[in-house]
Amino acid sequence: MFKRTRYQHGSVEREERKKGADVWVYRWWEEDINGKLLHRKQQIGDVEAYPSESAAHAAADALRLTINNGCVHKSLQRTTVNILWEHYLREELPRKALSTQDSYSMYAKNWIVPRWGNMQLDQVKTVEVERWLLATEVANGTKAKIKCVMSALFSHAVRWEFCGHNPISSGIPVGSGGRRGPSTGVRVSAKRQRSPLKLTADQVALVLTRLEFRDQLLVFLDAGLGTRRGELGALRWVDCDFNDRVFDVQHSYYWRRGGHLVDTKSEASAQPLPMHSALRDGLLEWRASSLYNQPEDFVFPSERLKGRKPLDLASVLKKKIQPVFVKLGITGVGWHTFRHTVGTMLAEMGEHQLTIRDYLRHSNLHVTNKYLQATSKTKRLAQNKLVDAILPSGLLPKPILVQ
Repeated sequence: MFKRTRYQHGSVEREERKKGADVWVYRWWEEDINGKLLHRKQQIGDVEAYPSESAAHAAADALRLTINNGCVHKSLQRTTVNILWEHYLREELPRKALSTQDSYSMYAKNWIVPRWGNMQLDQVKTVEVERWLLATEVANGTKAKIKCVMSALFSHAVRWEFCGHNPISSGIPVGSGGRRGPSTGVRVSAKRQRSPLKLTADQVALVLTRLEFRDQLLVFLDAGLGTRRGELGALRWVDCDFNDRVFDVQHSYYWRRGGHLVDTKSEASAQPLPMHSALRDGLLEWRASSLYNQPEDFVFPSERLKGRKPLDLASVLKKKIQPVFVKLGITGVGWHTFRHTVGTMLAEMGEHQLTIRDYLRHSNLHVTNKYLQATSKTKRLAQNKLVDAILPSGLLPKPILVQ
């Protein structure tokens, strides 16, 4: 005879702590590998996060999903999007990068949960989500990211068997076959509403003449290397090999949550970059004047924090660098602008796509191609070659007279 798996509601209790606020604790029974029942408990949160017992019970619903995953019970079929998000928050989100965790939490709390939180999973329909996204007055990229987070949530629900299909990515029940992909799910465009800003070499050179040495070196490095902002912030002296003239980009810095030094975005991102003699000379001059010049010190440290963290590059951009560009009539410059500029300038110089891919340290050419845009000068030269091939003389032949 098969042993029946019972649905457990568990219990929520308030416990005192010697220090700090009281906490809510969820308790339940669990079988070990030998079938012996063990009493388990897990902390839900403190009374500041969940002021009432009903709020704590609502938060415990996500734990009940995990505990009763092997049980067929009607309560599992009444799972709401809010409960699903709490479950995803506990089971899946901690595995992702810190920046991804914060991004997903922002989209879920600001967009998904307020609109869909109280709805049961089987009530969320593909077309309704699509209409809602199209009606929101946000950029196409934001709509696409909201869709991406919703799809991740429902993929998680399918994996845990809380529902039978993902209405965001396909709308087709699992195991039923048929076509899948974006064309059968929620359709929103991620097309940019305007092309990213790109600078010319002359514009960068002019700005360099109007900056203080530290900010000058920051712009020069980013315009010469095309690094991401986090990689520029994480750069330490140990990463700068002045003998072999290479940069060993191994880390990125994440300023939120108190600041964290994390691994680079991908394996391709950890590839070394060459160090031009002008970059080397500038860095050596900066190191000689810096209070923090030991191998493990940041190249651009925060003196206010005594070198424990790198400079807040977002603040430096806003207060020091952007105003100089604005005086030249150029608005909207960000740290990523220099990355787009590097890709476009290398393409204009005739560098092969594979070289540009490896220089920007992308994992594939599909991403690189988004960074490559022909400038007006390049397109004019290309047009000249095309027209000269068709009409070497530059003059149209005399037309045939119609009789």
